[in-house]
Amino acid sequence: MATITSSSSLLLSSSSFKLLPLSHSSISRLSFSSSFHSSSSLSILPQSSLSSRRFGTHVGFTINASAAEKKKVLIVNTNTGGHAIIGFYFAKELLGAGHAVTILTVGEEGSDKMKKPPFSSFSEIVSAGGRTVWGNPAEVASIVGGQAFDVVLDNNGKDLEAVRPVIDWAKSSGAKQFLFISSAGIYKLTDELPHVEGDAVKADAGHVGVEKYIAETFDSWAVFRPQYMIGSGNNKDSEEWFFDRIVRDRPVPIPGSGLQLTNISHARDLSSLLTLAVEKPEAASQSIFNSVSDRAVTLNGIAKLCAQAAGRPVNIVNYDPKAVGVDAKKAFPFRTQHFYAEPRAAKTKLGWSATTNLPEDLKERFEDYIKIGRDKKPINFELDDKILEALKVPVPV
Repeated sequence: MATITSSSSLLLSSSSFKLLPLSHSSISRLSFSSSFHSSSSLSILPQSSLSSRRFGTHVGFTINASAAEKKKVLIVNTNTGGHAIIGFYFAKELLGAGHAVTILTVGEEGSDKMKKPPFSSFSEIVSAGGRTVWGNPAEVASIVGGQAFDVVLDNNGKDLEAVRPVIDWAKSSGAKQFLFISSAGIYKLTDELPHVEGDAVKADAGHVGVEKYIAETFDSWAVFRPQYMIGSGNNKDSEEWFFDRIVRDRPVPIPGSGLQLTNISHARDLSSLLTLAVEKPEAASQSIFNSVSDRAVTLNGIAKLCAQAAGRPVNIVNYDPKAVGVDAKKAFPFRTQHFYAEPRAAKTKLGWSATTNLPEDLKERFEDYIKIGRDKKPINFELDDKILEALKVPVPV
């Protein structure tokens, strides 16, 4: 049976939880005493201690800050998926703080992928004094021309086979600190949420092997586990999936009750956290950081906030994937169970605070959506139509 919902969007503040002391060897659980707020009463989140370095969009940034110790940083950046945006934002953050940056992107400079965001804006990195190179990370030594770096970040590999050459080269070339973008997706499913650093992980997850090898190789290292990212230049469909339906006055089919909680974080938050790790290596050393917002949002809430950003109404249809015969992984851009973490280590070890504000950040994304003309492009709604037909929900012509 279809469920049409119209209740206010739900945002969960992790500040509602009772925070317990953090230790490296064991991490106490959160006391689950949550409170919910409608988006209409959303308060502005505390600004990051690095807020002077923030940039609103990926066009023409000006940042005034200085690093106590200038460092040479190499960013090995993926050329696809939701993580591609991380290297771009991190490079801008570092350059604004006075560090020297080289960003090595997988693939070829002249490829079609490089014509898309965020790569199409790499000229900003160059104009700010950064260096951009392309190639296979396994050949990093020849690509960077023998240049040495103080810090190396791998934002590309998902398993040890892909990352080991970078780790080994970084160690042999004298890098003092190694950083790795892992994923909060490696946490095992649990009845006790949110995920905190130290929770059990899937032993067969590729990122786990990488994390272990880094800890065995470097004295100074840090691992970052993001979830869903938002920000100008992101080329992975997530919020766009909702906009596609909202601007065309189509129902938005969301699996389950729609009350499942997840994390969406702006890329500027992860870049500020990474920069803190570079500038406070002792505090960040040998640590894992959940790189997420300190608020969670419901799946139905994402749809409502996207509609709010677009200035349009939304018709949410909740459904049972098994009952309608669809694979929810193909029909919906987010996990369908509760999936959210808490950035405890970032706050306690680095004094970091989140700046993600979904109602405002989604406005930025909707502006990008309209700017590229996606609201006028043909979209395949075949799976949607199958769901809605099974539920006997009419679709506007």
